[in-house]
Amino acid sequence: MKRWLPILIILAILIVPGLILPRFSTEAVTASVAVTPEVLFSLGGFKISNTLFTSWIVMILITLFAFVSTRKMSLVPSGWQNLMEIIIEGLDGLCTSVAGNRGKKFFPIVATIFLFVLFSNWLGLLPGFGPVGIIPIKEGGHAPAGITTFDLPKEIANSLGAHAGEDTHAAEKPSTDSHATEKPGEPKAGSPAAEVESEMLLAPFFRSPSTDINTTLALALISVILTQIFGMQVVGVLKYWTKFFNFDKIGKFFGSLFKGKPDFGALFYGFIDLFVGLLEFISEMVKILSFTFRLFGNIFAGEVVLLIMTFLFFALPFPFYGLEIFVGFMQAFVFAILTLVFMTIATTAHGAAEHH
Repeated sequence: MKRWLPILIILAILIVPGLILPRFSTEAVTASVAVTPEVLFSLGGFKISNTLFTSWIVMILITLFAFVSTRKMSLVPSGWQNLMEIIIEGLDGLCTSVAGNRGKKFFPIVATIFLFVLFSNWLGLLPGFGPVGIIPIKEGGHAPAGITTFDLPKEIANSLGAHAGEDTHAAEKPSTDSHATEKPGEPKAGSPAAEVESEMLLAPFFRSPSTDINTTLALALISVILTQIFGMQVVGVLKYWTKFFNFDKIGKFFGSLFKGKPDFGALFYGFIDLFVGLLEFISEMVKILSFTFRLFGNIFAGEVVLLIMTFLFFALPFPFYGLEIFVGFMQAFVFAILTLVFMTIATTAHGAAEHH
């Protein structure tokens, strides 16, 4: 019996809550899935969304992690210092193995991107990040089945964007990972127009920054723009951009034309160089889209999968949590390593003679 007791306890933890907790309806699932982040409040006219607010939390956590792990440094590391040194040494070794001596130049950017994306991805998996938020309900209306609500004080409700004729409620679903938004001013469930024009949407207080396409786009722009800057610093501005826009052979053609001996071969290969350079430039710009949608798509889709699994049965999300933890790490690693590789390629013309 003692042998089976741990298994029985685990099964009880997985099954009993699903039988006791209220099941939320398909309306609740729909109310919990939206792509656009919700604006929680404004600071001096600047709108603060839940993803931006969570980004600040991520930065505070990274700062606290750095402070705690370095405030009492010792020659024999332990605890948080040991964890920090493992991360730093691993990323530094990766940068050196890929980029050689140039890796020290790229390390701060690569490490920052990795830690920020990793914390953002994993933070969104914590209980409370997603199912707890606000949901405006018209007078006489009600929240979707399975969403537990309670009234917020009027002052807080007004600061969170409640409108005339609406009661703003704090809401919590029996789910650990759904995310949603609401559009201020839209008709809500409980009013006649709501059935036609829009659906009731839950606006979570916290949402993973990686599920906001604005955040992933900003990270992509930082990665690609810094890649070009490093390339120009190492190779030289003119030489760097000539790999995209190379007019050298076309210039030779016009030079031979003025001499009365036109070199049409130079003209032909000049157009080929321009075409190849244009393709390279397009591929460089496509990196922005690739970075943006890869991170956003994987993290947002993963959280939607967890929500749907919770809707089907309480215990189903648990196996997927392990998968999402792995996916969150891999997406952070892929973003960082691709940034490192692209920076290395951009500076190859100068660094090819370095001994790695």
